[in-house]
Amino acid sequence: MEAPTNNKNIGIVSAGAMGVSLMMGSGIFSTPASILRLVGSPAMALVLWALGAVISFGGATAFIELGLMFRQNGGTMRFLAHAYPRPRVVLAYLFAWSMIVCIRPGAIAANGPVVGKYWLYAAGVSDAGWRARGIGFGCITLVTAVNVLSAKWSLRIINVLTGVKILVLLCIVVAGIVAATGAIRIPKTSNWSHGFQGTSGDAHAYSSALTKVFWAYDGFTNLVYSLGELRRPERNLPWAVGGSVAIVGLLYVLANVAFFIVVPLDAAIGSEEILAAEFTNRVFGRFVGRVALPVFIGLSVFGAICAQTYGVARLLDSANAVGFVPMGRFFCGNHSRLQTPVASLVIMYLLTLVYLMAPPPGRVFDLLVDFVQWSTWLFYGLAAAGAIVLRYTMPVCPLRTFRSFHPLNLLFIAFCAYITVFPFVPPQKKDDGPYPFYLSPLLGLITTLAGLVPWYFRMVWWPRKTGVDMTAWTRLDHAVSAPAIRYSLDQLGEETDQQLAGTQNAIDKHEKMDMVGGNGSNGSASGSTRNSRNNSYELPPLERCQSIQLPTYM
Repeated sequence: MEAPTNNKNIGIVSAGAMGVSLMMGSGIFSTPASILRLVGSPAMALVLWALGAVISFGGATAFIELGLMFRQNGGTMRFLAHAYPRPRVVLAYLFAWSMIVCIRPGAIAANGPVVGKYWLYAAGVSDAGWRARGIGFGCITLVTAVNVLSAKWSLRIINVLTGVKILVLLCIVVAGIVAATGAIRIPKTSNWSHGFQGTSGDAHAYSSALTKVFWAYDGFTNLVYSLGELRRPERNLPWAVGGSVAIVGLLYVLANVAFFIVVPLDAAIGSEEILAAEFTNRVFGRFVGRVALPVFIGLSVFGAICAQTYGVARLLDSANAVGFVPMGRFFCGNHSRLQTPVASLVIMYLLTLVYLMAPPPGRVFDLLVDFVQWSTWLFYGLAAAGAIVLRYTMPVCPLRTFRSFHPLNLLFIAFCAYITVFPFVPPQKKDDGPYPFYLSPLLGLITTLAGLVPWYFRMVWWPRKTGVDMTAWTRLDHAVSAPAIRYSLDQLGEETDQQLAGTQNAIDKHEKMDMVGGNGSNGSASGSTRNSRNNSYELPPLERCQSIQLPTYM
C-alpha cells in the first residue's frame, strides 16, 4: 500500500451527488409510514419533515465552516480532534470507533435489504425475509468490488444514480399534484382534511420519529470524509453541502404531501417500508406502479450504499493514517496500482456483513436505524458545537473562508441533544414490538463507550510505553495541508519571500503524508506555531518543515 494520497477526483457535480445520493437513500421511501404511526397525523409528520430540513441546514453550515478549516480526508474525526483536543483526542477517537464499528456498517446493512424488498415487491414476492437480505448481500458485494477497482467509476455510478433518485422523487411529486387535481382517477382520501387530529403527545414517540426523519437527512456530512479529494473546496464545499440539503428538503416535503394525498391513513401505516411502492401502485397501475418504479426506488437505495461505502473507506483510511488503528500504517493508503483504499474497503465490507446477517428476521430495519442514529447525532451535535468552540479558541484562521450562523447551529445542537436523550424516556403507550424501547439507544451508548478500552491502550498506554506522541498529527494538520500555502505574507509575520518559497517546497514534499508527527513524547516537531499576540496559527519555518518525521506507529 502507498501512503494516503489526495487524488482530486471530486468536482462540484460529484460533490453534490455525494450528499444527495446518501440523503435520498432508503429514508424517504422506508420511514414515512413509521413516522406517521409514531406522531399520529399526516400534518404533524409533514411538520417534522420540514423542521428536519431547517435543522439539517443549520448543521450543514457548521460542517462547511469546519471542512474549509481542515481540508483533509477524515472529516468529523479531525473536527472533533481540533475542537476538543483533551484528553488525548478522546472524542475524535470515539467518533472514528463508532463510525467504523457500528454507524456506517449498520447503516449499509440496513439499506441492503431495503433494495431487496423493493425489487421483490416488483417481482410480486410478498414474503421478502431472507431473500431481501440475500439481494442486499449481492448489492453490498458489488458496490465494494467497484470501489476497489476504480474510484472514478464509483463516483460516476453515484452521479448517475443521484439523477435517478431526483427523477423518482419528481415523478412522485408530480403524480401527487396531478392526483390532487382529480386528473387521475383514484379513490380520494381525507388525510389532509383532519389537520392535526389524532396527533400524539408522547415525547418518546417524537424522539423516535425525529430519529427516523434525521436518518433520511443523514448524508450532508458524507462529503467531509473525502475533503482531501475535493477540487476547489472553498467554492465547491458550500454549494455542494448547502445546496444538497435545500434540494433534498424541498423534495422530501413535497413527496410526503403526495404520499398522503393518495394513500389512505390505515394503508399508509400498514405499508411499513414500501409506502412509496404502495403509492405508485395506486397512481400508475400495476405495471408502472408495482414493477417499474419500485425497481428505480431500489436503484436509489443502491446509490446510497455506493455513497456510504465511498465515504467510510476514506474515514477508516484516515484513522489508520493518524495512528488510531494498531499496525494501521502497514495497510492504510491506496493500492499502488488501483489507487483505491483496498484494505479499508475490505474491512468495512466484512463488518457490514456481520450487521446484515446477524440480527434475527422481523422488525430489524427499525432496530438498526435507531441503533446507528443514536451515536451519529451525538457526534454530529458535538462537531457543530465544535464550530462555535473553534470560533473562540482559534479566532484567526486563514482557511475559514465561510462562517456559519450560530443560532442555526444551536438549533441543530439542541435537536441532536433531544434525539440523544429522549429515546431513553418510556413511551406513554406500551410498545408491542419485539424489542424494548430502550434497546436501540442503549446499544448505541454501549458501543460508543466500548471505544474507551481501545482508546486507553492506543492513546494512553502505548505512548507511555514507547514515548510516541499519538496526537502530534493535530498540530501538523495546517502545515501539511496543501491549501495552507495560500497564507498571505501578513499572516506569515516575519517570513520573507525566500522562506515562503522554501516552506512551500517542504510542504509539497510532505503533503502526501496524512499522518505526521514528532519523534518522541515531547512533540518537538510540532508543525504549527501559535502566535500569542493574535491567537492565530502560522506555517512552520522551513527548517522545521524539513525536520518532520513519521512516528513509529505499530
